[in-house]
Amino acid sequence: MSGLLALVIAAATVVPRFAMDDNPIALRGPARPHAFVEASGRRAAFLGREDGSFEAWIHPLKILHDFELAFEIARYASPIEGRSLATSVDIRPESVTIRYTHDSFTVDAVWFVPLDEAGGVVLLDVESSEDVTVHVRFRTDLELMWPGGLGGQYSYWEGAHNGYVVTESTRSYAAIVGSPFASEPAGQPAHNLPDAVTSFQIPISVDTARSGLVPVVIAASVDGLEPALSTYERLQSQTEADYREAEEHYRALREERVSIDSPDDALDLALEWGKIALDKGFTCNPQLGCGLVAGWGPSGSSARPGFGWFFGGDAFMNMWAMTAYGDYETVEQSLRFLVERQRDDGKMMHELSQSAATLSWFEDFPYGYYHADTTPLYLVAVRDYLAASGRDAFVRELWPSLSLAYDYCLSADDNGDGLMDNTAAGLAAVETGALRSSELLTDVYLASAWTAATDAYADIANMLGESERGAAAASDHRRARESLNSIFVADELSRIQFALMSDGSAQGEVTVWPALGLWHGGFDAGRDGVAGALDRLASSEVGTDWGARMLSRESALYSHESYNNGAVWPFVTGFAAMALYEHGRDEAGFAYLDGLKEVTFLGDRGYIPELLSGDRLSAVDAAVPHQLFASAGFVTTLLNGLVGRTSDGIRPRIPAGWDFLHVRNLRWKDDVHDFSWTRTGRPKLEPDGPVVEMPTGADFRVRPVTSPLREGDSSSRLRVLETTRSEDTVTVRLEGRTGEGYGLIVDSIRPVESVSLGRLVDGMIELTLPDGPTPWTRVELVVRLSEF
Repeated sequence: MSGLLALVIAAATVVPRFAMDDNPIALRGPARPHAFVEASGRRAAFLGREDGSFEAWIHPLKILHDFELAFEIARYASPIEGRSLATSVDIRPESVTIRYTHDSFTVDAVWFVPLDEAGGVVLLDVESSEDVTVHVRFRTDLELMWPGGLGGQYSYWEGAHNGYVVTESTRSYAAIVGSPFASEPAGQPAHNLPDAVTSFQIPISVDTARSGLVPVVIAASVDGLEPALSTYERLQSQTEADYREAEEHYRALREERVSIDSPDDALDLALEWGKIALDKGFTCNPQLGCGLVAGWGPSGSSARPGFGWFFGGDAFMNMWAMTAYGDYETVEQSLRFLVERQRDDGKMMHELSQSAATLSWFEDFPYGYYHADTTPLYLVAVRDYLAASGRDAFVRELWPSLSLAYDYCLSADDNGDGLMDNTAAGLAAVETGALRSSELLTDVYLASAWTAATDAYADIANMLGESERGAAAASDHRRARESLNSIFVADELSRIQFALMSDGSAQGEVTVWPALGLWHGGFDAGRDGVAGALDRLASSEVGTDWGARMLSRESALYSHESYNNGAVWPFVTGFAAMALYEHGRDEAGFAYLDGLKEVTFLGDRGYIPELLSGDRLSAVDAAVPHQLFASAGFVTTLLNGLVGRTSDGIRPRIPAGWDFLHVRNLRWKDDVHDFSWTRTGRPKLEPDGPVVEMPTGADFRVRPVTSPLREGDSSSRLRVLETTRSEDTVTVRLEGRTGEGYGLIVDSIRPVESVSLGRLVDGMIELTLPDGPTPWTRVELVVRLSEF
């Protein structure tokens, strides 16, 4: 070690070690090289893999990609690649730790992005038997998020701060990547970005390793270099304080928002990670403000980090979940962000890139108001928020915007049938593929969203005392609902059809899209077409063990990996599950919820991906690994379906075999309640609050016995299509793999006298489905009940 380098290192300051308290929801396990992992705050994100590589975003800038570590010790001729030594991960909301293990050293690399700083740190906690030199490698970008662009980027080593400065010709955008312990690299270009890996070295002696944590710091600014340097220094000097702030934020999210305690620990944990997944989408851009992005995922060499820009429709769906777990404040901030960008005619924004401040986004690009469903979903989200929060003063502020949005929707009716039309308003159910046709007039999803929006706007108007507009909207709702049923419900085919075409004919494909209307009460219960649609949602035709396919697997257009023609989307799985719960098919609703729970932990720990294969349990190659509305589908279904949260109280749908359900911190208006149900007692709410009685059918419940899902599985679980009751019998319609044996857990207040299939053993029915020519078969199980 040279004398100069020794002086530099002697002057450097480690970050004092501090206790990173054990987190009860931390996810730990072996490092899987291709699995996604992230550390993110409001203003920055490290998006990477469990092998220790990541890309760094400080919004709206991509700073670098292919960040990796390598380790050099005296007896090796060349550095050891860190990815070959990554052995385990510790993933928690506030940080991610990748452990690198060698016979001479152990290095814990802690990725930490503070809640509200334009940067982040990698804290190296080194335990070593000898001196170790850490090689930090990355590819420099300093590029705006798609579709913005910068030119004239250049970098240089800035010795006073021991880091690479990256900036561009106007010097408006700047970043610094370095470490107080870094040694000055040789031969770096001064006037352009290298078309090669950028690197620097951090010599760490045994004494330095013992004395504290060695930081690698990444910071940036859109206001020139000085603010970036200030952030760089601050991230080193107040690391523990920033960490404690993040710990406290996520502790409050865990302990002060809704949580559950059920017999299924994985379900309880999935709710916690669902809240985290949604919370981490609330993003602040220094040029645009704070709102909800759609999701996060590595961009590689491009400039599109998953869907890390702002989306309106996604945000409104995410608000259903955030309202359900009581985060009214984030919902309000997100609504303000979107209302500020409402178009003059009332249409709500579809998407907004984080680089939009640098270009004419709404004028020069077609995506700003691309979708038709965004505007009616706005009305539904605000009604849900108002009913839950009671904050009519805030909604009164939105009233002009809501009315403008409603009037826009009214104007988007080309043929005068009382429904919004895709031809007037834009895309809704599908963006690509064979289902998207120039001849399509109105798809069932848009028609359902508008029908729900008329009801929502009527409710909002009446709650705000706007009775004239409320009465008019109620009339619009009756007309929209009548058209929805007359156009799309095909009783003779026992289905709800996908679309009305411009020539007046029906596009009859079986899809998941009627589920939104079934959930929100748009369709007439009791009709053959409605019953058939619910059967299909519950069955293997649309359903898999991990979610609902967009399109029936029996369609000639079906393709298991297709974005719109067959893949499983977790967000519409939430629609399907809620539709089934709302129509009394609790077992089928729970089956979807249970599958999404398992997906939360199978692939990328803690996050649900954008879409999965329709044939086997695997994320589609192009899927975003952390997609907010995928997690929202799970959270909304759990809290509004199983727990049964409504604006009036709760109506729990307890699965068979459960002895208890405890729900903490349910928020009604500005009151917070705890709810408990046990098998031996009646449901109660503490302190006093509304409880809706257990629904009809709670006296008899069934639930298939399941084994844990594994990646790569095909669908095989027993499916409960429907349970119907008469005075002394219960009929359970089942579907499963031909010739397979299954178990069915039974809860019944009255003793079971006999079963028509299989045998009853210790509260469970064991049965084998008959052989047949098709992979799936349906049977009716008749359960006869005794008197008490």
